[in-house]
Amino acid sequence: MVALTPDIEESLRETKTAFLATSSGDGCPNVVPIAAFTVLDNGSLLISDQFFNKTLKNMQQNPRIALSWWGGKGGFQVKGTVTLHTDDEVFSRNVAWMKEFRPNLVPKTAVLVTVTDVYTVVPGDEPGKKIL
Repeated sequence: MVALTPDIEESLRETKTAFLATSSGDGCPNVVPIAAFTVLDNGSLLISDQFFNKTLKNMQQNPRIALSWWGGKGGFQVKGTVTLHTDDEVFSRNVAWMKEFRPNLVPKTAVLVTVTDVYTVVPGDEPGKKIL
């Protein structure tokens, strides 16, 4: 697990939309915009699934994901591994969070992301540089 810096955490918290990339077991890529995500601690993220179809199937086949966004602190790409939760403490936490965040949405799955790598996506001399 990689510990996110305060600047990266703040950037993600300030971002309204991020892009979640997955890949099927046979390598077919998929990317979707998401808005229901939060930092759980400095090494893990929670994504709430209300609408995933191909994305959920991909994560069931291949637990490696990438999440990218652009915010006030610049742009970042987080890579990590996911565990899917539907009936446990993580899922209950997800449901409670969504009742506050977006009460009209009903979670199907809590996606727990363990961060493994972080890259910058800002333009300049070293775009895509691994920073964590």
